[in-house]
This record gives sequence, structure tokens and C-alpha cells, in this order.
Amino acid sequence: MTIECHYRKPATDAPDGELAVCGLLQELTGARDPQLCTVRLDACRACCSWFPPSPRDLNPVIGSLLYNLSAQIIDQGGVPGCDSQRAAELNELAMQNIPAEDDCIPVTKETNAQVNLDCADLAQLIPRPKRRCGKRVTEWAIGVTTAPRNQATLDDCLASLAAAGWSQPRLFVDGDVSLSAASAKLSATHRSPQIGAWPNYYLALAELVMRSPHADAYLIVQDDAVFFKHPLLRSYVESVLWPGNRAGLVSLFCSRAYTRPTHGWHELDEPLVWGAQAIIFSHFAALAILADEKNVQHRLLPGEDGLAKIDVAIGEWAFRTGTPVYIPTPSLVQHFGHVSALWPAARAEQNRRANRFLGTQ
Repeated sequence: MTIECHYRKPATDAPDGELAVCGLLQELTGARDPQLCTVRLDACRACCSWFPPSPRDLNPVIGSLLYNLSAQIIDQGGVPGCDSQRAAELNELAMQNIPAEDDCIPVTKETNAQVNLDCADLAQLIPRPKRRCGKRVTEWAIGVTTAPRNQATLDDCLASLAAAGWSQPRLFVDGDVSLSAASAKLSATHRSPQIGAWPNYYLALAELVMRSPHADAYLIVQDDAVFFKHPLLRSYVESVLWPGNRAGLVSLFCSRAYTRPTHGWHELDEPLVWGAQAIIFSHFAALAILADEKNVQHRLLPGEDGLAKIDVAIGEWAFRTGTPVYIPTPSLVQHFGHVSALWPAARAEQNRRANRFLGTQ
């Protein structure tokens, strides 16, 4: 693995390249002694498997290194360039950037190293609901929303979506996103200047309805979602829709907050607040959400709230109107973006992640 990091500086006393000085640790601490910020080659490799860190946005590896270094400086009562008070502040910052052990999974593992791909009937892994309603879904309208990110996730998302059976989504590009040659071939709607996550999502759903007014189902995917890459996933989902007695919403992503002990589909008995990574809207639900006055006025909320909280807006609407929301255990989608497009400090960890993803079961 090639180490490409502008913070990495070869250690003068280790010509074999096994040690290096981390310029980011130096910048964060201000420590004058470069030996305090010396790291091993394996630490650099681990760091490069995550998103590129910065002073404002630490990845888990830098967070761990900073935690150890700041604790060492505190034990020493401070060092030149970094007193004990500053070290204590950095120690707190580091703890905020070290996720739980089961959250420390690089993107490559979730996108490439999936299991259960040889199962011929997915109902053996996630039993179909006992009741379903409506005709079988045959006509889809698919959208993928994307925005600028420090860590590119779109291509991995699209590859997993195609492997699962949905190969021609429409991209809804919010702002200056650099598209790869493959993603640039897809139909796309570009918004410039950037308008924000909720406006882009709402307009994406509206455009899908206008372009495909007779679709049976509308699926909107966020670009930091990876699907269980089984070739029969689409067919399986079509056989499941719509669970229960009334067509509503189906989330293919199941946050750890909603995981159930047994495998299967369950109706959420509380407002959805975790997870707009991959939501399927019935025809009725799509029209009703777009026409809802409170959803239209969501943009008027102060500060960043009017630009974000997609899952909260959708979940509150569904709960208020009695529209059913069904979620699978284990999850058919994993949230693998480690940095939010809107809030750089918001990572895909804890309730933002699925603790049981079918691709890693």
C-alpha cells in the first residue's frame, strides 16, 4: 500500500522508512520535539485506509494517536510547545473522535469484503413479512443524492447498487462534486450553487415523481450507503413490498437503534430519526410527502436544521399521518460514510450505523 500523506515526514533516525513524524500531530499539539510525534509505518497505513484527516476532522487512527500522545504529555506535566492544559483539551478532543470498536471498520471492508453472497434465497436470511399488500412492484424510479465530501463514497455506493439490481439511477448532484468517468455516464441533475441536503432530497423526490409519474416505487439513496451486493436483492425486495396492510415506506437501512433480536421485517412503532440512507416510497407516500405543508416548511427551520434532518422530517411525517415504516433485521444497507457532507464532525457511527449488516453477518 502506497503511503500518500502530506503530513508524513520521514524520521531522520529511521532511514528504513519504518518510522515517520506525523506533521498533523505536530500541528495539533505544537510539541517542539519531533520524536513525540513519531509513528510507525503500520499506523500510517491504517490512517490511509480511512478518510484524509485534518486539524478540524480527525479520523479514528489520528484520534487514537492523539489520545495516547496527549496522555503522555499530561503525565509529563507538559512539554515545550504544549502545556498540560492544552494536552487535556486535546485528550478530550481525541476521545470524541475514537468510535466504538465495532465502528472502526474502513470503507474497503464494507464495500468489498461482503459475505452471504452465495445464498440462493434471501428469505432464508431475512424471512418475508407474513402479510403484504398491493401488486408486485415492477416499475422503479431510482435517485442517488450526492454532495461534496472529503472522502469519496459515490462510486462504491453506485457499484453496490448496481450489483444488487439497480443499475441506472439518476444522480442529484448538489454542488461541486467531481464525478468519475463511470458515474458521469448516468443521467444527472446538477444544482449550483449547493442548496443543502434536505432541499436536494425533496426536489429529487419531486423530480422522480414528475419524470416517472406511474412508478410503483421510488427509491432514494444517499451516496454514503453501501448495499448488500447480492444479484437477487432487487427481486427479493420486490417480493416483500409492501409489508403489512398498507403501502407506505420501507427503509433498507436498519440503524442499530432499530435492530430486533430476530431476523425479519418489523414495523417501526416510533418516529424514524436514524437513517435516510435508502428509503423506498410507495406512490401514495411520495405524493403525500411532497404535498405536506410541514415538509415544505421544513426549509424554514433556523440554521442548519432547515438544510438537514432528512430522516427526522420523513419520520415525523410518517408517524403523524399513521403511514407505516418497515425496516429489516439485519440491515440490507450499511452507512459507510465516515464524514457527513453537511457536518464534517458527524460520522457514520453508533446509531448512524447498522450493527447487523447482512453483508458482514
